[in-house]
Amino acid sequence: MIQFNINKKISVLLAVAFGFVSFGNAQHALTLAAAKEYAVQNAFQVKSKNFDAQFAKLRTEELLAIGLPQISGSIQYQNFIDRPTSILPGDFFGMPGQNVPVQFGVPQTLTAGINASQLLFDGSWLVGLQASKAYAALQNKNIIKSEIEVKRATEEAYHLAVIAQESIALLTASRDLLSESLEHTKALKKEGFLETQDVEQLSLSLNELEARIRVAQTQALIAKTLLKFTIGMNVDEEITLADNSATILESFNAQLVQSPFNAENLIDNQIIKDGLALQKLSVKNEQAGLLPNLAAFYSLQRQAQRQEFNFFDGNEPWYPTQLWGLSMNIPILSGGGKMKSIQKAEIEVKRIEETLAFSNNAAKLEYQVGMAEYMNATQNVDLATQSYALASSILNKTQIKFDQGTSSSFELSRQTSQLLQAEVSLIQARLSLMNAQTRLSKSLNAL
Repeated sequence: MIQFNINKKISVLLAVAFGFVSFGNAQHALTLAAAKEYAVQNAFQVKSKNFDAQFAKLRTEELLAIGLPQISGSIQYQNFIDRPTSILPGDFFGMPGQNVPVQFGVPQTLTAGINASQLLFDGSWLVGLQASKAYAALQNKNIIKSEIEVKRATEEAYHLAVIAQESIALLTASRDLLSESLEHTKALKKEGFLETQDVEQLSLSLNELEARIRVAQTQALIAKTLLKFTIGMNVDEEITLADNSATILESFNAQLVQSPFNAENLIDNQIIKDGLALQKLSVKNEQAGLLPNLAAFYSLQRQAQRQEFNFFDGNEPWYPTQLWGLSMNIPILSGGGKMKSIQKAEIEVKRIEETLAFSNNAAKLEYQVGMAEYMNATQNVDLATQSYALASSILNKTQIKFDQGTSSSFELSRQTSQLLQAEVSLIQARLSLMNAQTRLSKSLNAL
């Protein structure tokens, strides 16, 4: 009679389940930490927010340039084919009662000039400059938010890929266990101790297990592809996972559970606060529209007037024109439109204040739910681990009885299925715990 050591198989199964798996392709092996770092550098949403930040920075510099001295030069050449004609009274020329046509000027003129202006005071510009700087700072926080979000998405995608991979390992180990049991059963049948039905029952279970393995392999492939897409990697790239559920769960900082919750630290609330500050600047900008603005200007021109095109003749004169001045624009009456704009901006301030209060409350809810999920998931993993050990023990005892002829192949198949279900429950419990850890970390701004 063939000796079947199920305890050895269970040990292998447990080793696979708890992550004692090695990968050969170290060149493309990704730890969870490396995957998150890669995502921060390459994920689309982070890159997009970086572009927004660059745009905001340039917009601030562009607005700042408006308040700096503005200098421009000009050159204008004129060639009168027909010079303008003016009509003067004949009295000037001793010809009373007649109109005398005369032409003034020369046919060739060249004017070169330089103009400068300086904004001295403009309330809207000053407020706008403040707002643009605040907006640029807000975009930098949006980058931080996108990094946090992509880290969470990366963790969840990595968890899914790890679980899919470990599912294959567990199912494969179970298949090997069942295949050995089938061979054992065939040998017992050959010796006349068992019936054909026993062999058929185990063959049926083995076929079902093979189908589940193929489904799991497809899911693992999809999960890896999703992970590569999430972190911004080419989906055709080949990778292996250097971490497993055991290392991921062990790396969780358990002290986070004792950390006090502070909504002020959350990036979402910080962004809303910055948005509130921007809206208050918008109110100031509308109010500044009621103030006058003041600017200074300076102009210098030199003009050459010639009968012929000899502007490069240094002996001919150039005639200068030079002036400076101030200009002020004073808003007087706008039909009440400006006041309505101010009131609308003030209403928007109140709306954002309410949004901040709502966000604070929502953050507390997210923390409480995250904590509850984490505690529940921790207990579920403990229970699933116990159930797995019990299912292993029951299967081991059933196998012994089957070898002794006191248990049927149907019972052995049923207990094997029970072990498989316990394996699935354990894997799902570990996935839920990993995702609960991620959610709790995010609610505490600890990703």
